[in-house]
Amino acid sequence: MKTGSTGAELAVASSSGAGVGGRRQRGMGLISWLLLLVLTALVALLGLRVAPVYLESMTVRSVVSDVARDPELRGARPSDVRSAVMRRLQVNNVSSVERGDITVERSGDGIELIVDYERRFRLLANLDGVASFREEAMVDP
Repeated sequence: MKTGSTGAELAVASSSGAGVGGRRQRGMGLISWLLLLVLTALVALLGLRVAPVYLESMTVRSVVSDVARDPELRGARPSDVRSAVMRRLQVNNVSSVERGDITVERSGDGIELIVDYERRFRLLANLDGVASFREEAMVDP
């Protein structure tokens, strides 16, 4: 006497994904897509706001290392080294480093050059970001 399905047949039927309505949901819904889109846009906006700050810091690092290796500045006075840094920063359109951010001192090994500065930038509405940078180099004697 066969009255219905066996236990194994029921397990197969329930694992096929057929729900009460006969459909199985696949993928993300509209709200999930909108949240993902908003999150992606927020990350992209933050990246667009932060990237120029780090590109500028790479320019400052390059200027500091170039000045430290410049053969014309060997044996120069600290004021000449500071002027060379400021001139190269101006040529490279770096406006966030001011004259007071540059420290040039004589040491036993030569002239120590330090550029220590902060850069403020707008993130969203009334939220700002602050990035601190410090570049050091020794100008050859």
